[in-house]
Amino acid sequence: MTKSDSSPTVFNELEKSKQFYRNLWGGDDLHVGIYRPAKLSPTEAGRKTTDKMLKLLPRLKRASKVLIIQSGFGTAARYIATKGKCKVECLNDDEVQNAFNEQQIAEEGLEKMVKVTLGDIDYMPYAPDTFDVVIAQDSFSITSKKRAMFRAIHRVVKPEGRLIFSALMRAENGCDASAEQLIEQLPVEELISEEDYQNDARRGFFQHVYSLDLSDNLPIHFEKLLGTLESERETFVEQISKKFVHQRVKAYQGFGELADRGCLKWGILMFQKMNA
Repeated sequence: MTKSDSSPTVFNELEKSKQFYRNLWGGDDLHVGIYRPAKLSPTEAGRKTTDKMLKLLPRLKRASKVLIIQSGFGTAARYIATKGKCKVECLNDDEVQNAFNEQQIAEEGLEKMVKVTLGDIDYMPYAPDTFDVVIAQDSFSITSKKRAMFRAIHRVVKPEGRLIFSALMRAENGCDASAEQLIEQLPVEELISEEDYQNDARRGFFQHVYSLDLSDNLPIHFEKLLGTLESERETFVEQISKKFVHQRVKAYQGFGELADRGCLKWGILMFQKMNA
């Protein structure tokens, strides 16, 4: 938080918003999910995304070291450590989420396998060539520092190590003026295409390995979120504020419309480190 954002009132609003998202998703996996079957909740679908990433990666071993960027409440990290029997490092810039994650790590007896570090791409306190795999779940989507992320990740991943992430993307074929207006209103700093991601990755010395288009999940995802917002609107308004809920409704309507019109894509991209 900046100096002007550090008042108790602003801090309280931030804490409320985190709980809001957890209630909306029905859990702690706060990213887009794979809805197969379509009846899955957002957090159940989020777990499917994690499973799909693990299947696409080379098999994790006990000696494997995994870094998760913007690890949030750490649900995916603890799951990967348990399933892959490997060591996982969580890098996250939110102290409250990190405290929750550390508590869960202790309760699940994962202290020797999962570590939590306060930081972000501007502060990654790891030695060069540390990690076999780096994972990011939609965190590339919400930042304008994509090139900086690729460069920072390149430093800490081992030679020929893998970077895999899910991301919202702009459609390659372009959209009309009304769609562009909707894109400008989305709560993301920068929305780029898959081709742009590949170009940025190449500049960051990563070679493209694989892409998986999962855009058909977007309409389901935002319909689920909007359905919960509408059915529980009074509860959410009481929990945080009418203005905040209205902003989220408008944002998810925009995401959903762009997905329906084929202007918004979502999928998984995987890259391999090239030596600079």
